[in-house]
Amino acid sequence: MAKAPGRRREKPPLPTIRDVAEAAEVSLGTVSRVINARPNVSPALREKVETAIRKLGFAPDAAAQSLRSRQSRIFACVVRDLTVPVLASFADQMQRELDKEGYGLLVASSYHAFQREKDLLASFARRRVDGLVIATSSERDSRLSKLLREARMPITLLDRACPQALDNVRVDHATGTRAAIAHLLALGHRRIAVISGEPVVSPVRERLRGVEEAYAAIGLKLDPALQRLGSFSTEFAAQEAARLLDAPEPPTAFFVAGTALLPGLLRALQERGLSIPRHVSVVAGAESELAEFHSPPISVVRWDHGALGAAAARFLLRRIEAPGLAPQRASGPTEYVPRGSCAPPP
Repeated sequence: MAKAPGRRREKPPLPTIRDVAEAAEVSLGTVSRVINARPNVSPALREKVETAIRKLGFAPDAAAQSLRSRQSRIFACVVRDLTVPVLASFADQMQRELDKEGYGLLVASSYHAFQREKDLLASFARRRVDGLVIATSSERDSRLSKLLREARMPITLLDRACPQALDNVRVDHATGTRAAIAHLLALGHRRIAVISGEPVVSPVRERLRGVEEAYAAIGLKLDPALQRLGSFSTEFAAQEAARLLDAPEPPTAFFVAGTALLPGLLRALQERGLSIPRHVSVVAGAESELAEFHSPPISVVRWDHGALGAAAARFLLRRIEAPGLAPQRASGPTEYVPRGSCAPPP
């Protein structure tokens, strides 16, 4: 005869705030003030409550705390693509800064798609995140600007200038780009191709300004046909570099203004059997492991992504404490790092 199945052992109930109050011999209000880090609790009572919490293994209900305080103690960060190492570095340093104040961080890639950005903003609002850092896909899309202005959370823009009423942390792309192009011009290059994203975001416009200023300094202008501005993707760079290299008068140098663009350019050069810098010189508009460890190493415009991440985190924390602050601004400097990828034109 088969044995009847044994009864499942029930888990003991989780300790409650009332259990903590009884164990510490204090009121529910005192426990609540200790849990929420309120200052009006004596050290002796605080120690009793914390001892009871440890002994019982009590864990406060984060959702209930969020409803009571109207804060989730979570921020969000949206960048174009988190697989790009330098953008991951930004988010990592932002997280480290927020850890000091007990805040968590949600991170997401937007892939520079408006609908994706719209969906993320709605999702973060439902999750009651306390603030957002975002590198938007466009500063000229009125739909996106409206969503940002009407968002019910503090927003810090990453490397964007608009909407102007929002806090922003930016990079001085023009200075580093101007130095890079000036170096190529000094080597004798005159046909310098520029591949980058669309000029709907300020980093592209600022880099173009740096290029134009470098040419103007020696009384020249960049040929508009050498500007290919449409995407930050590897495929776009490969396609446009191929077209330029196959033209009757190909460029003698390339400036690729975006981390994911460099692999596309290198692919196009490899397919044509062209070597750097013997046949063509190359400068990347951002540092990457590929640029650093390529043979020869690729000259780059470099800046500190981690410092920008820390600044963005501090801006959100200040905005939470003082909503009426004037718009906060930070600008990270850039430097041109010449390496073995540049030489006089053939």
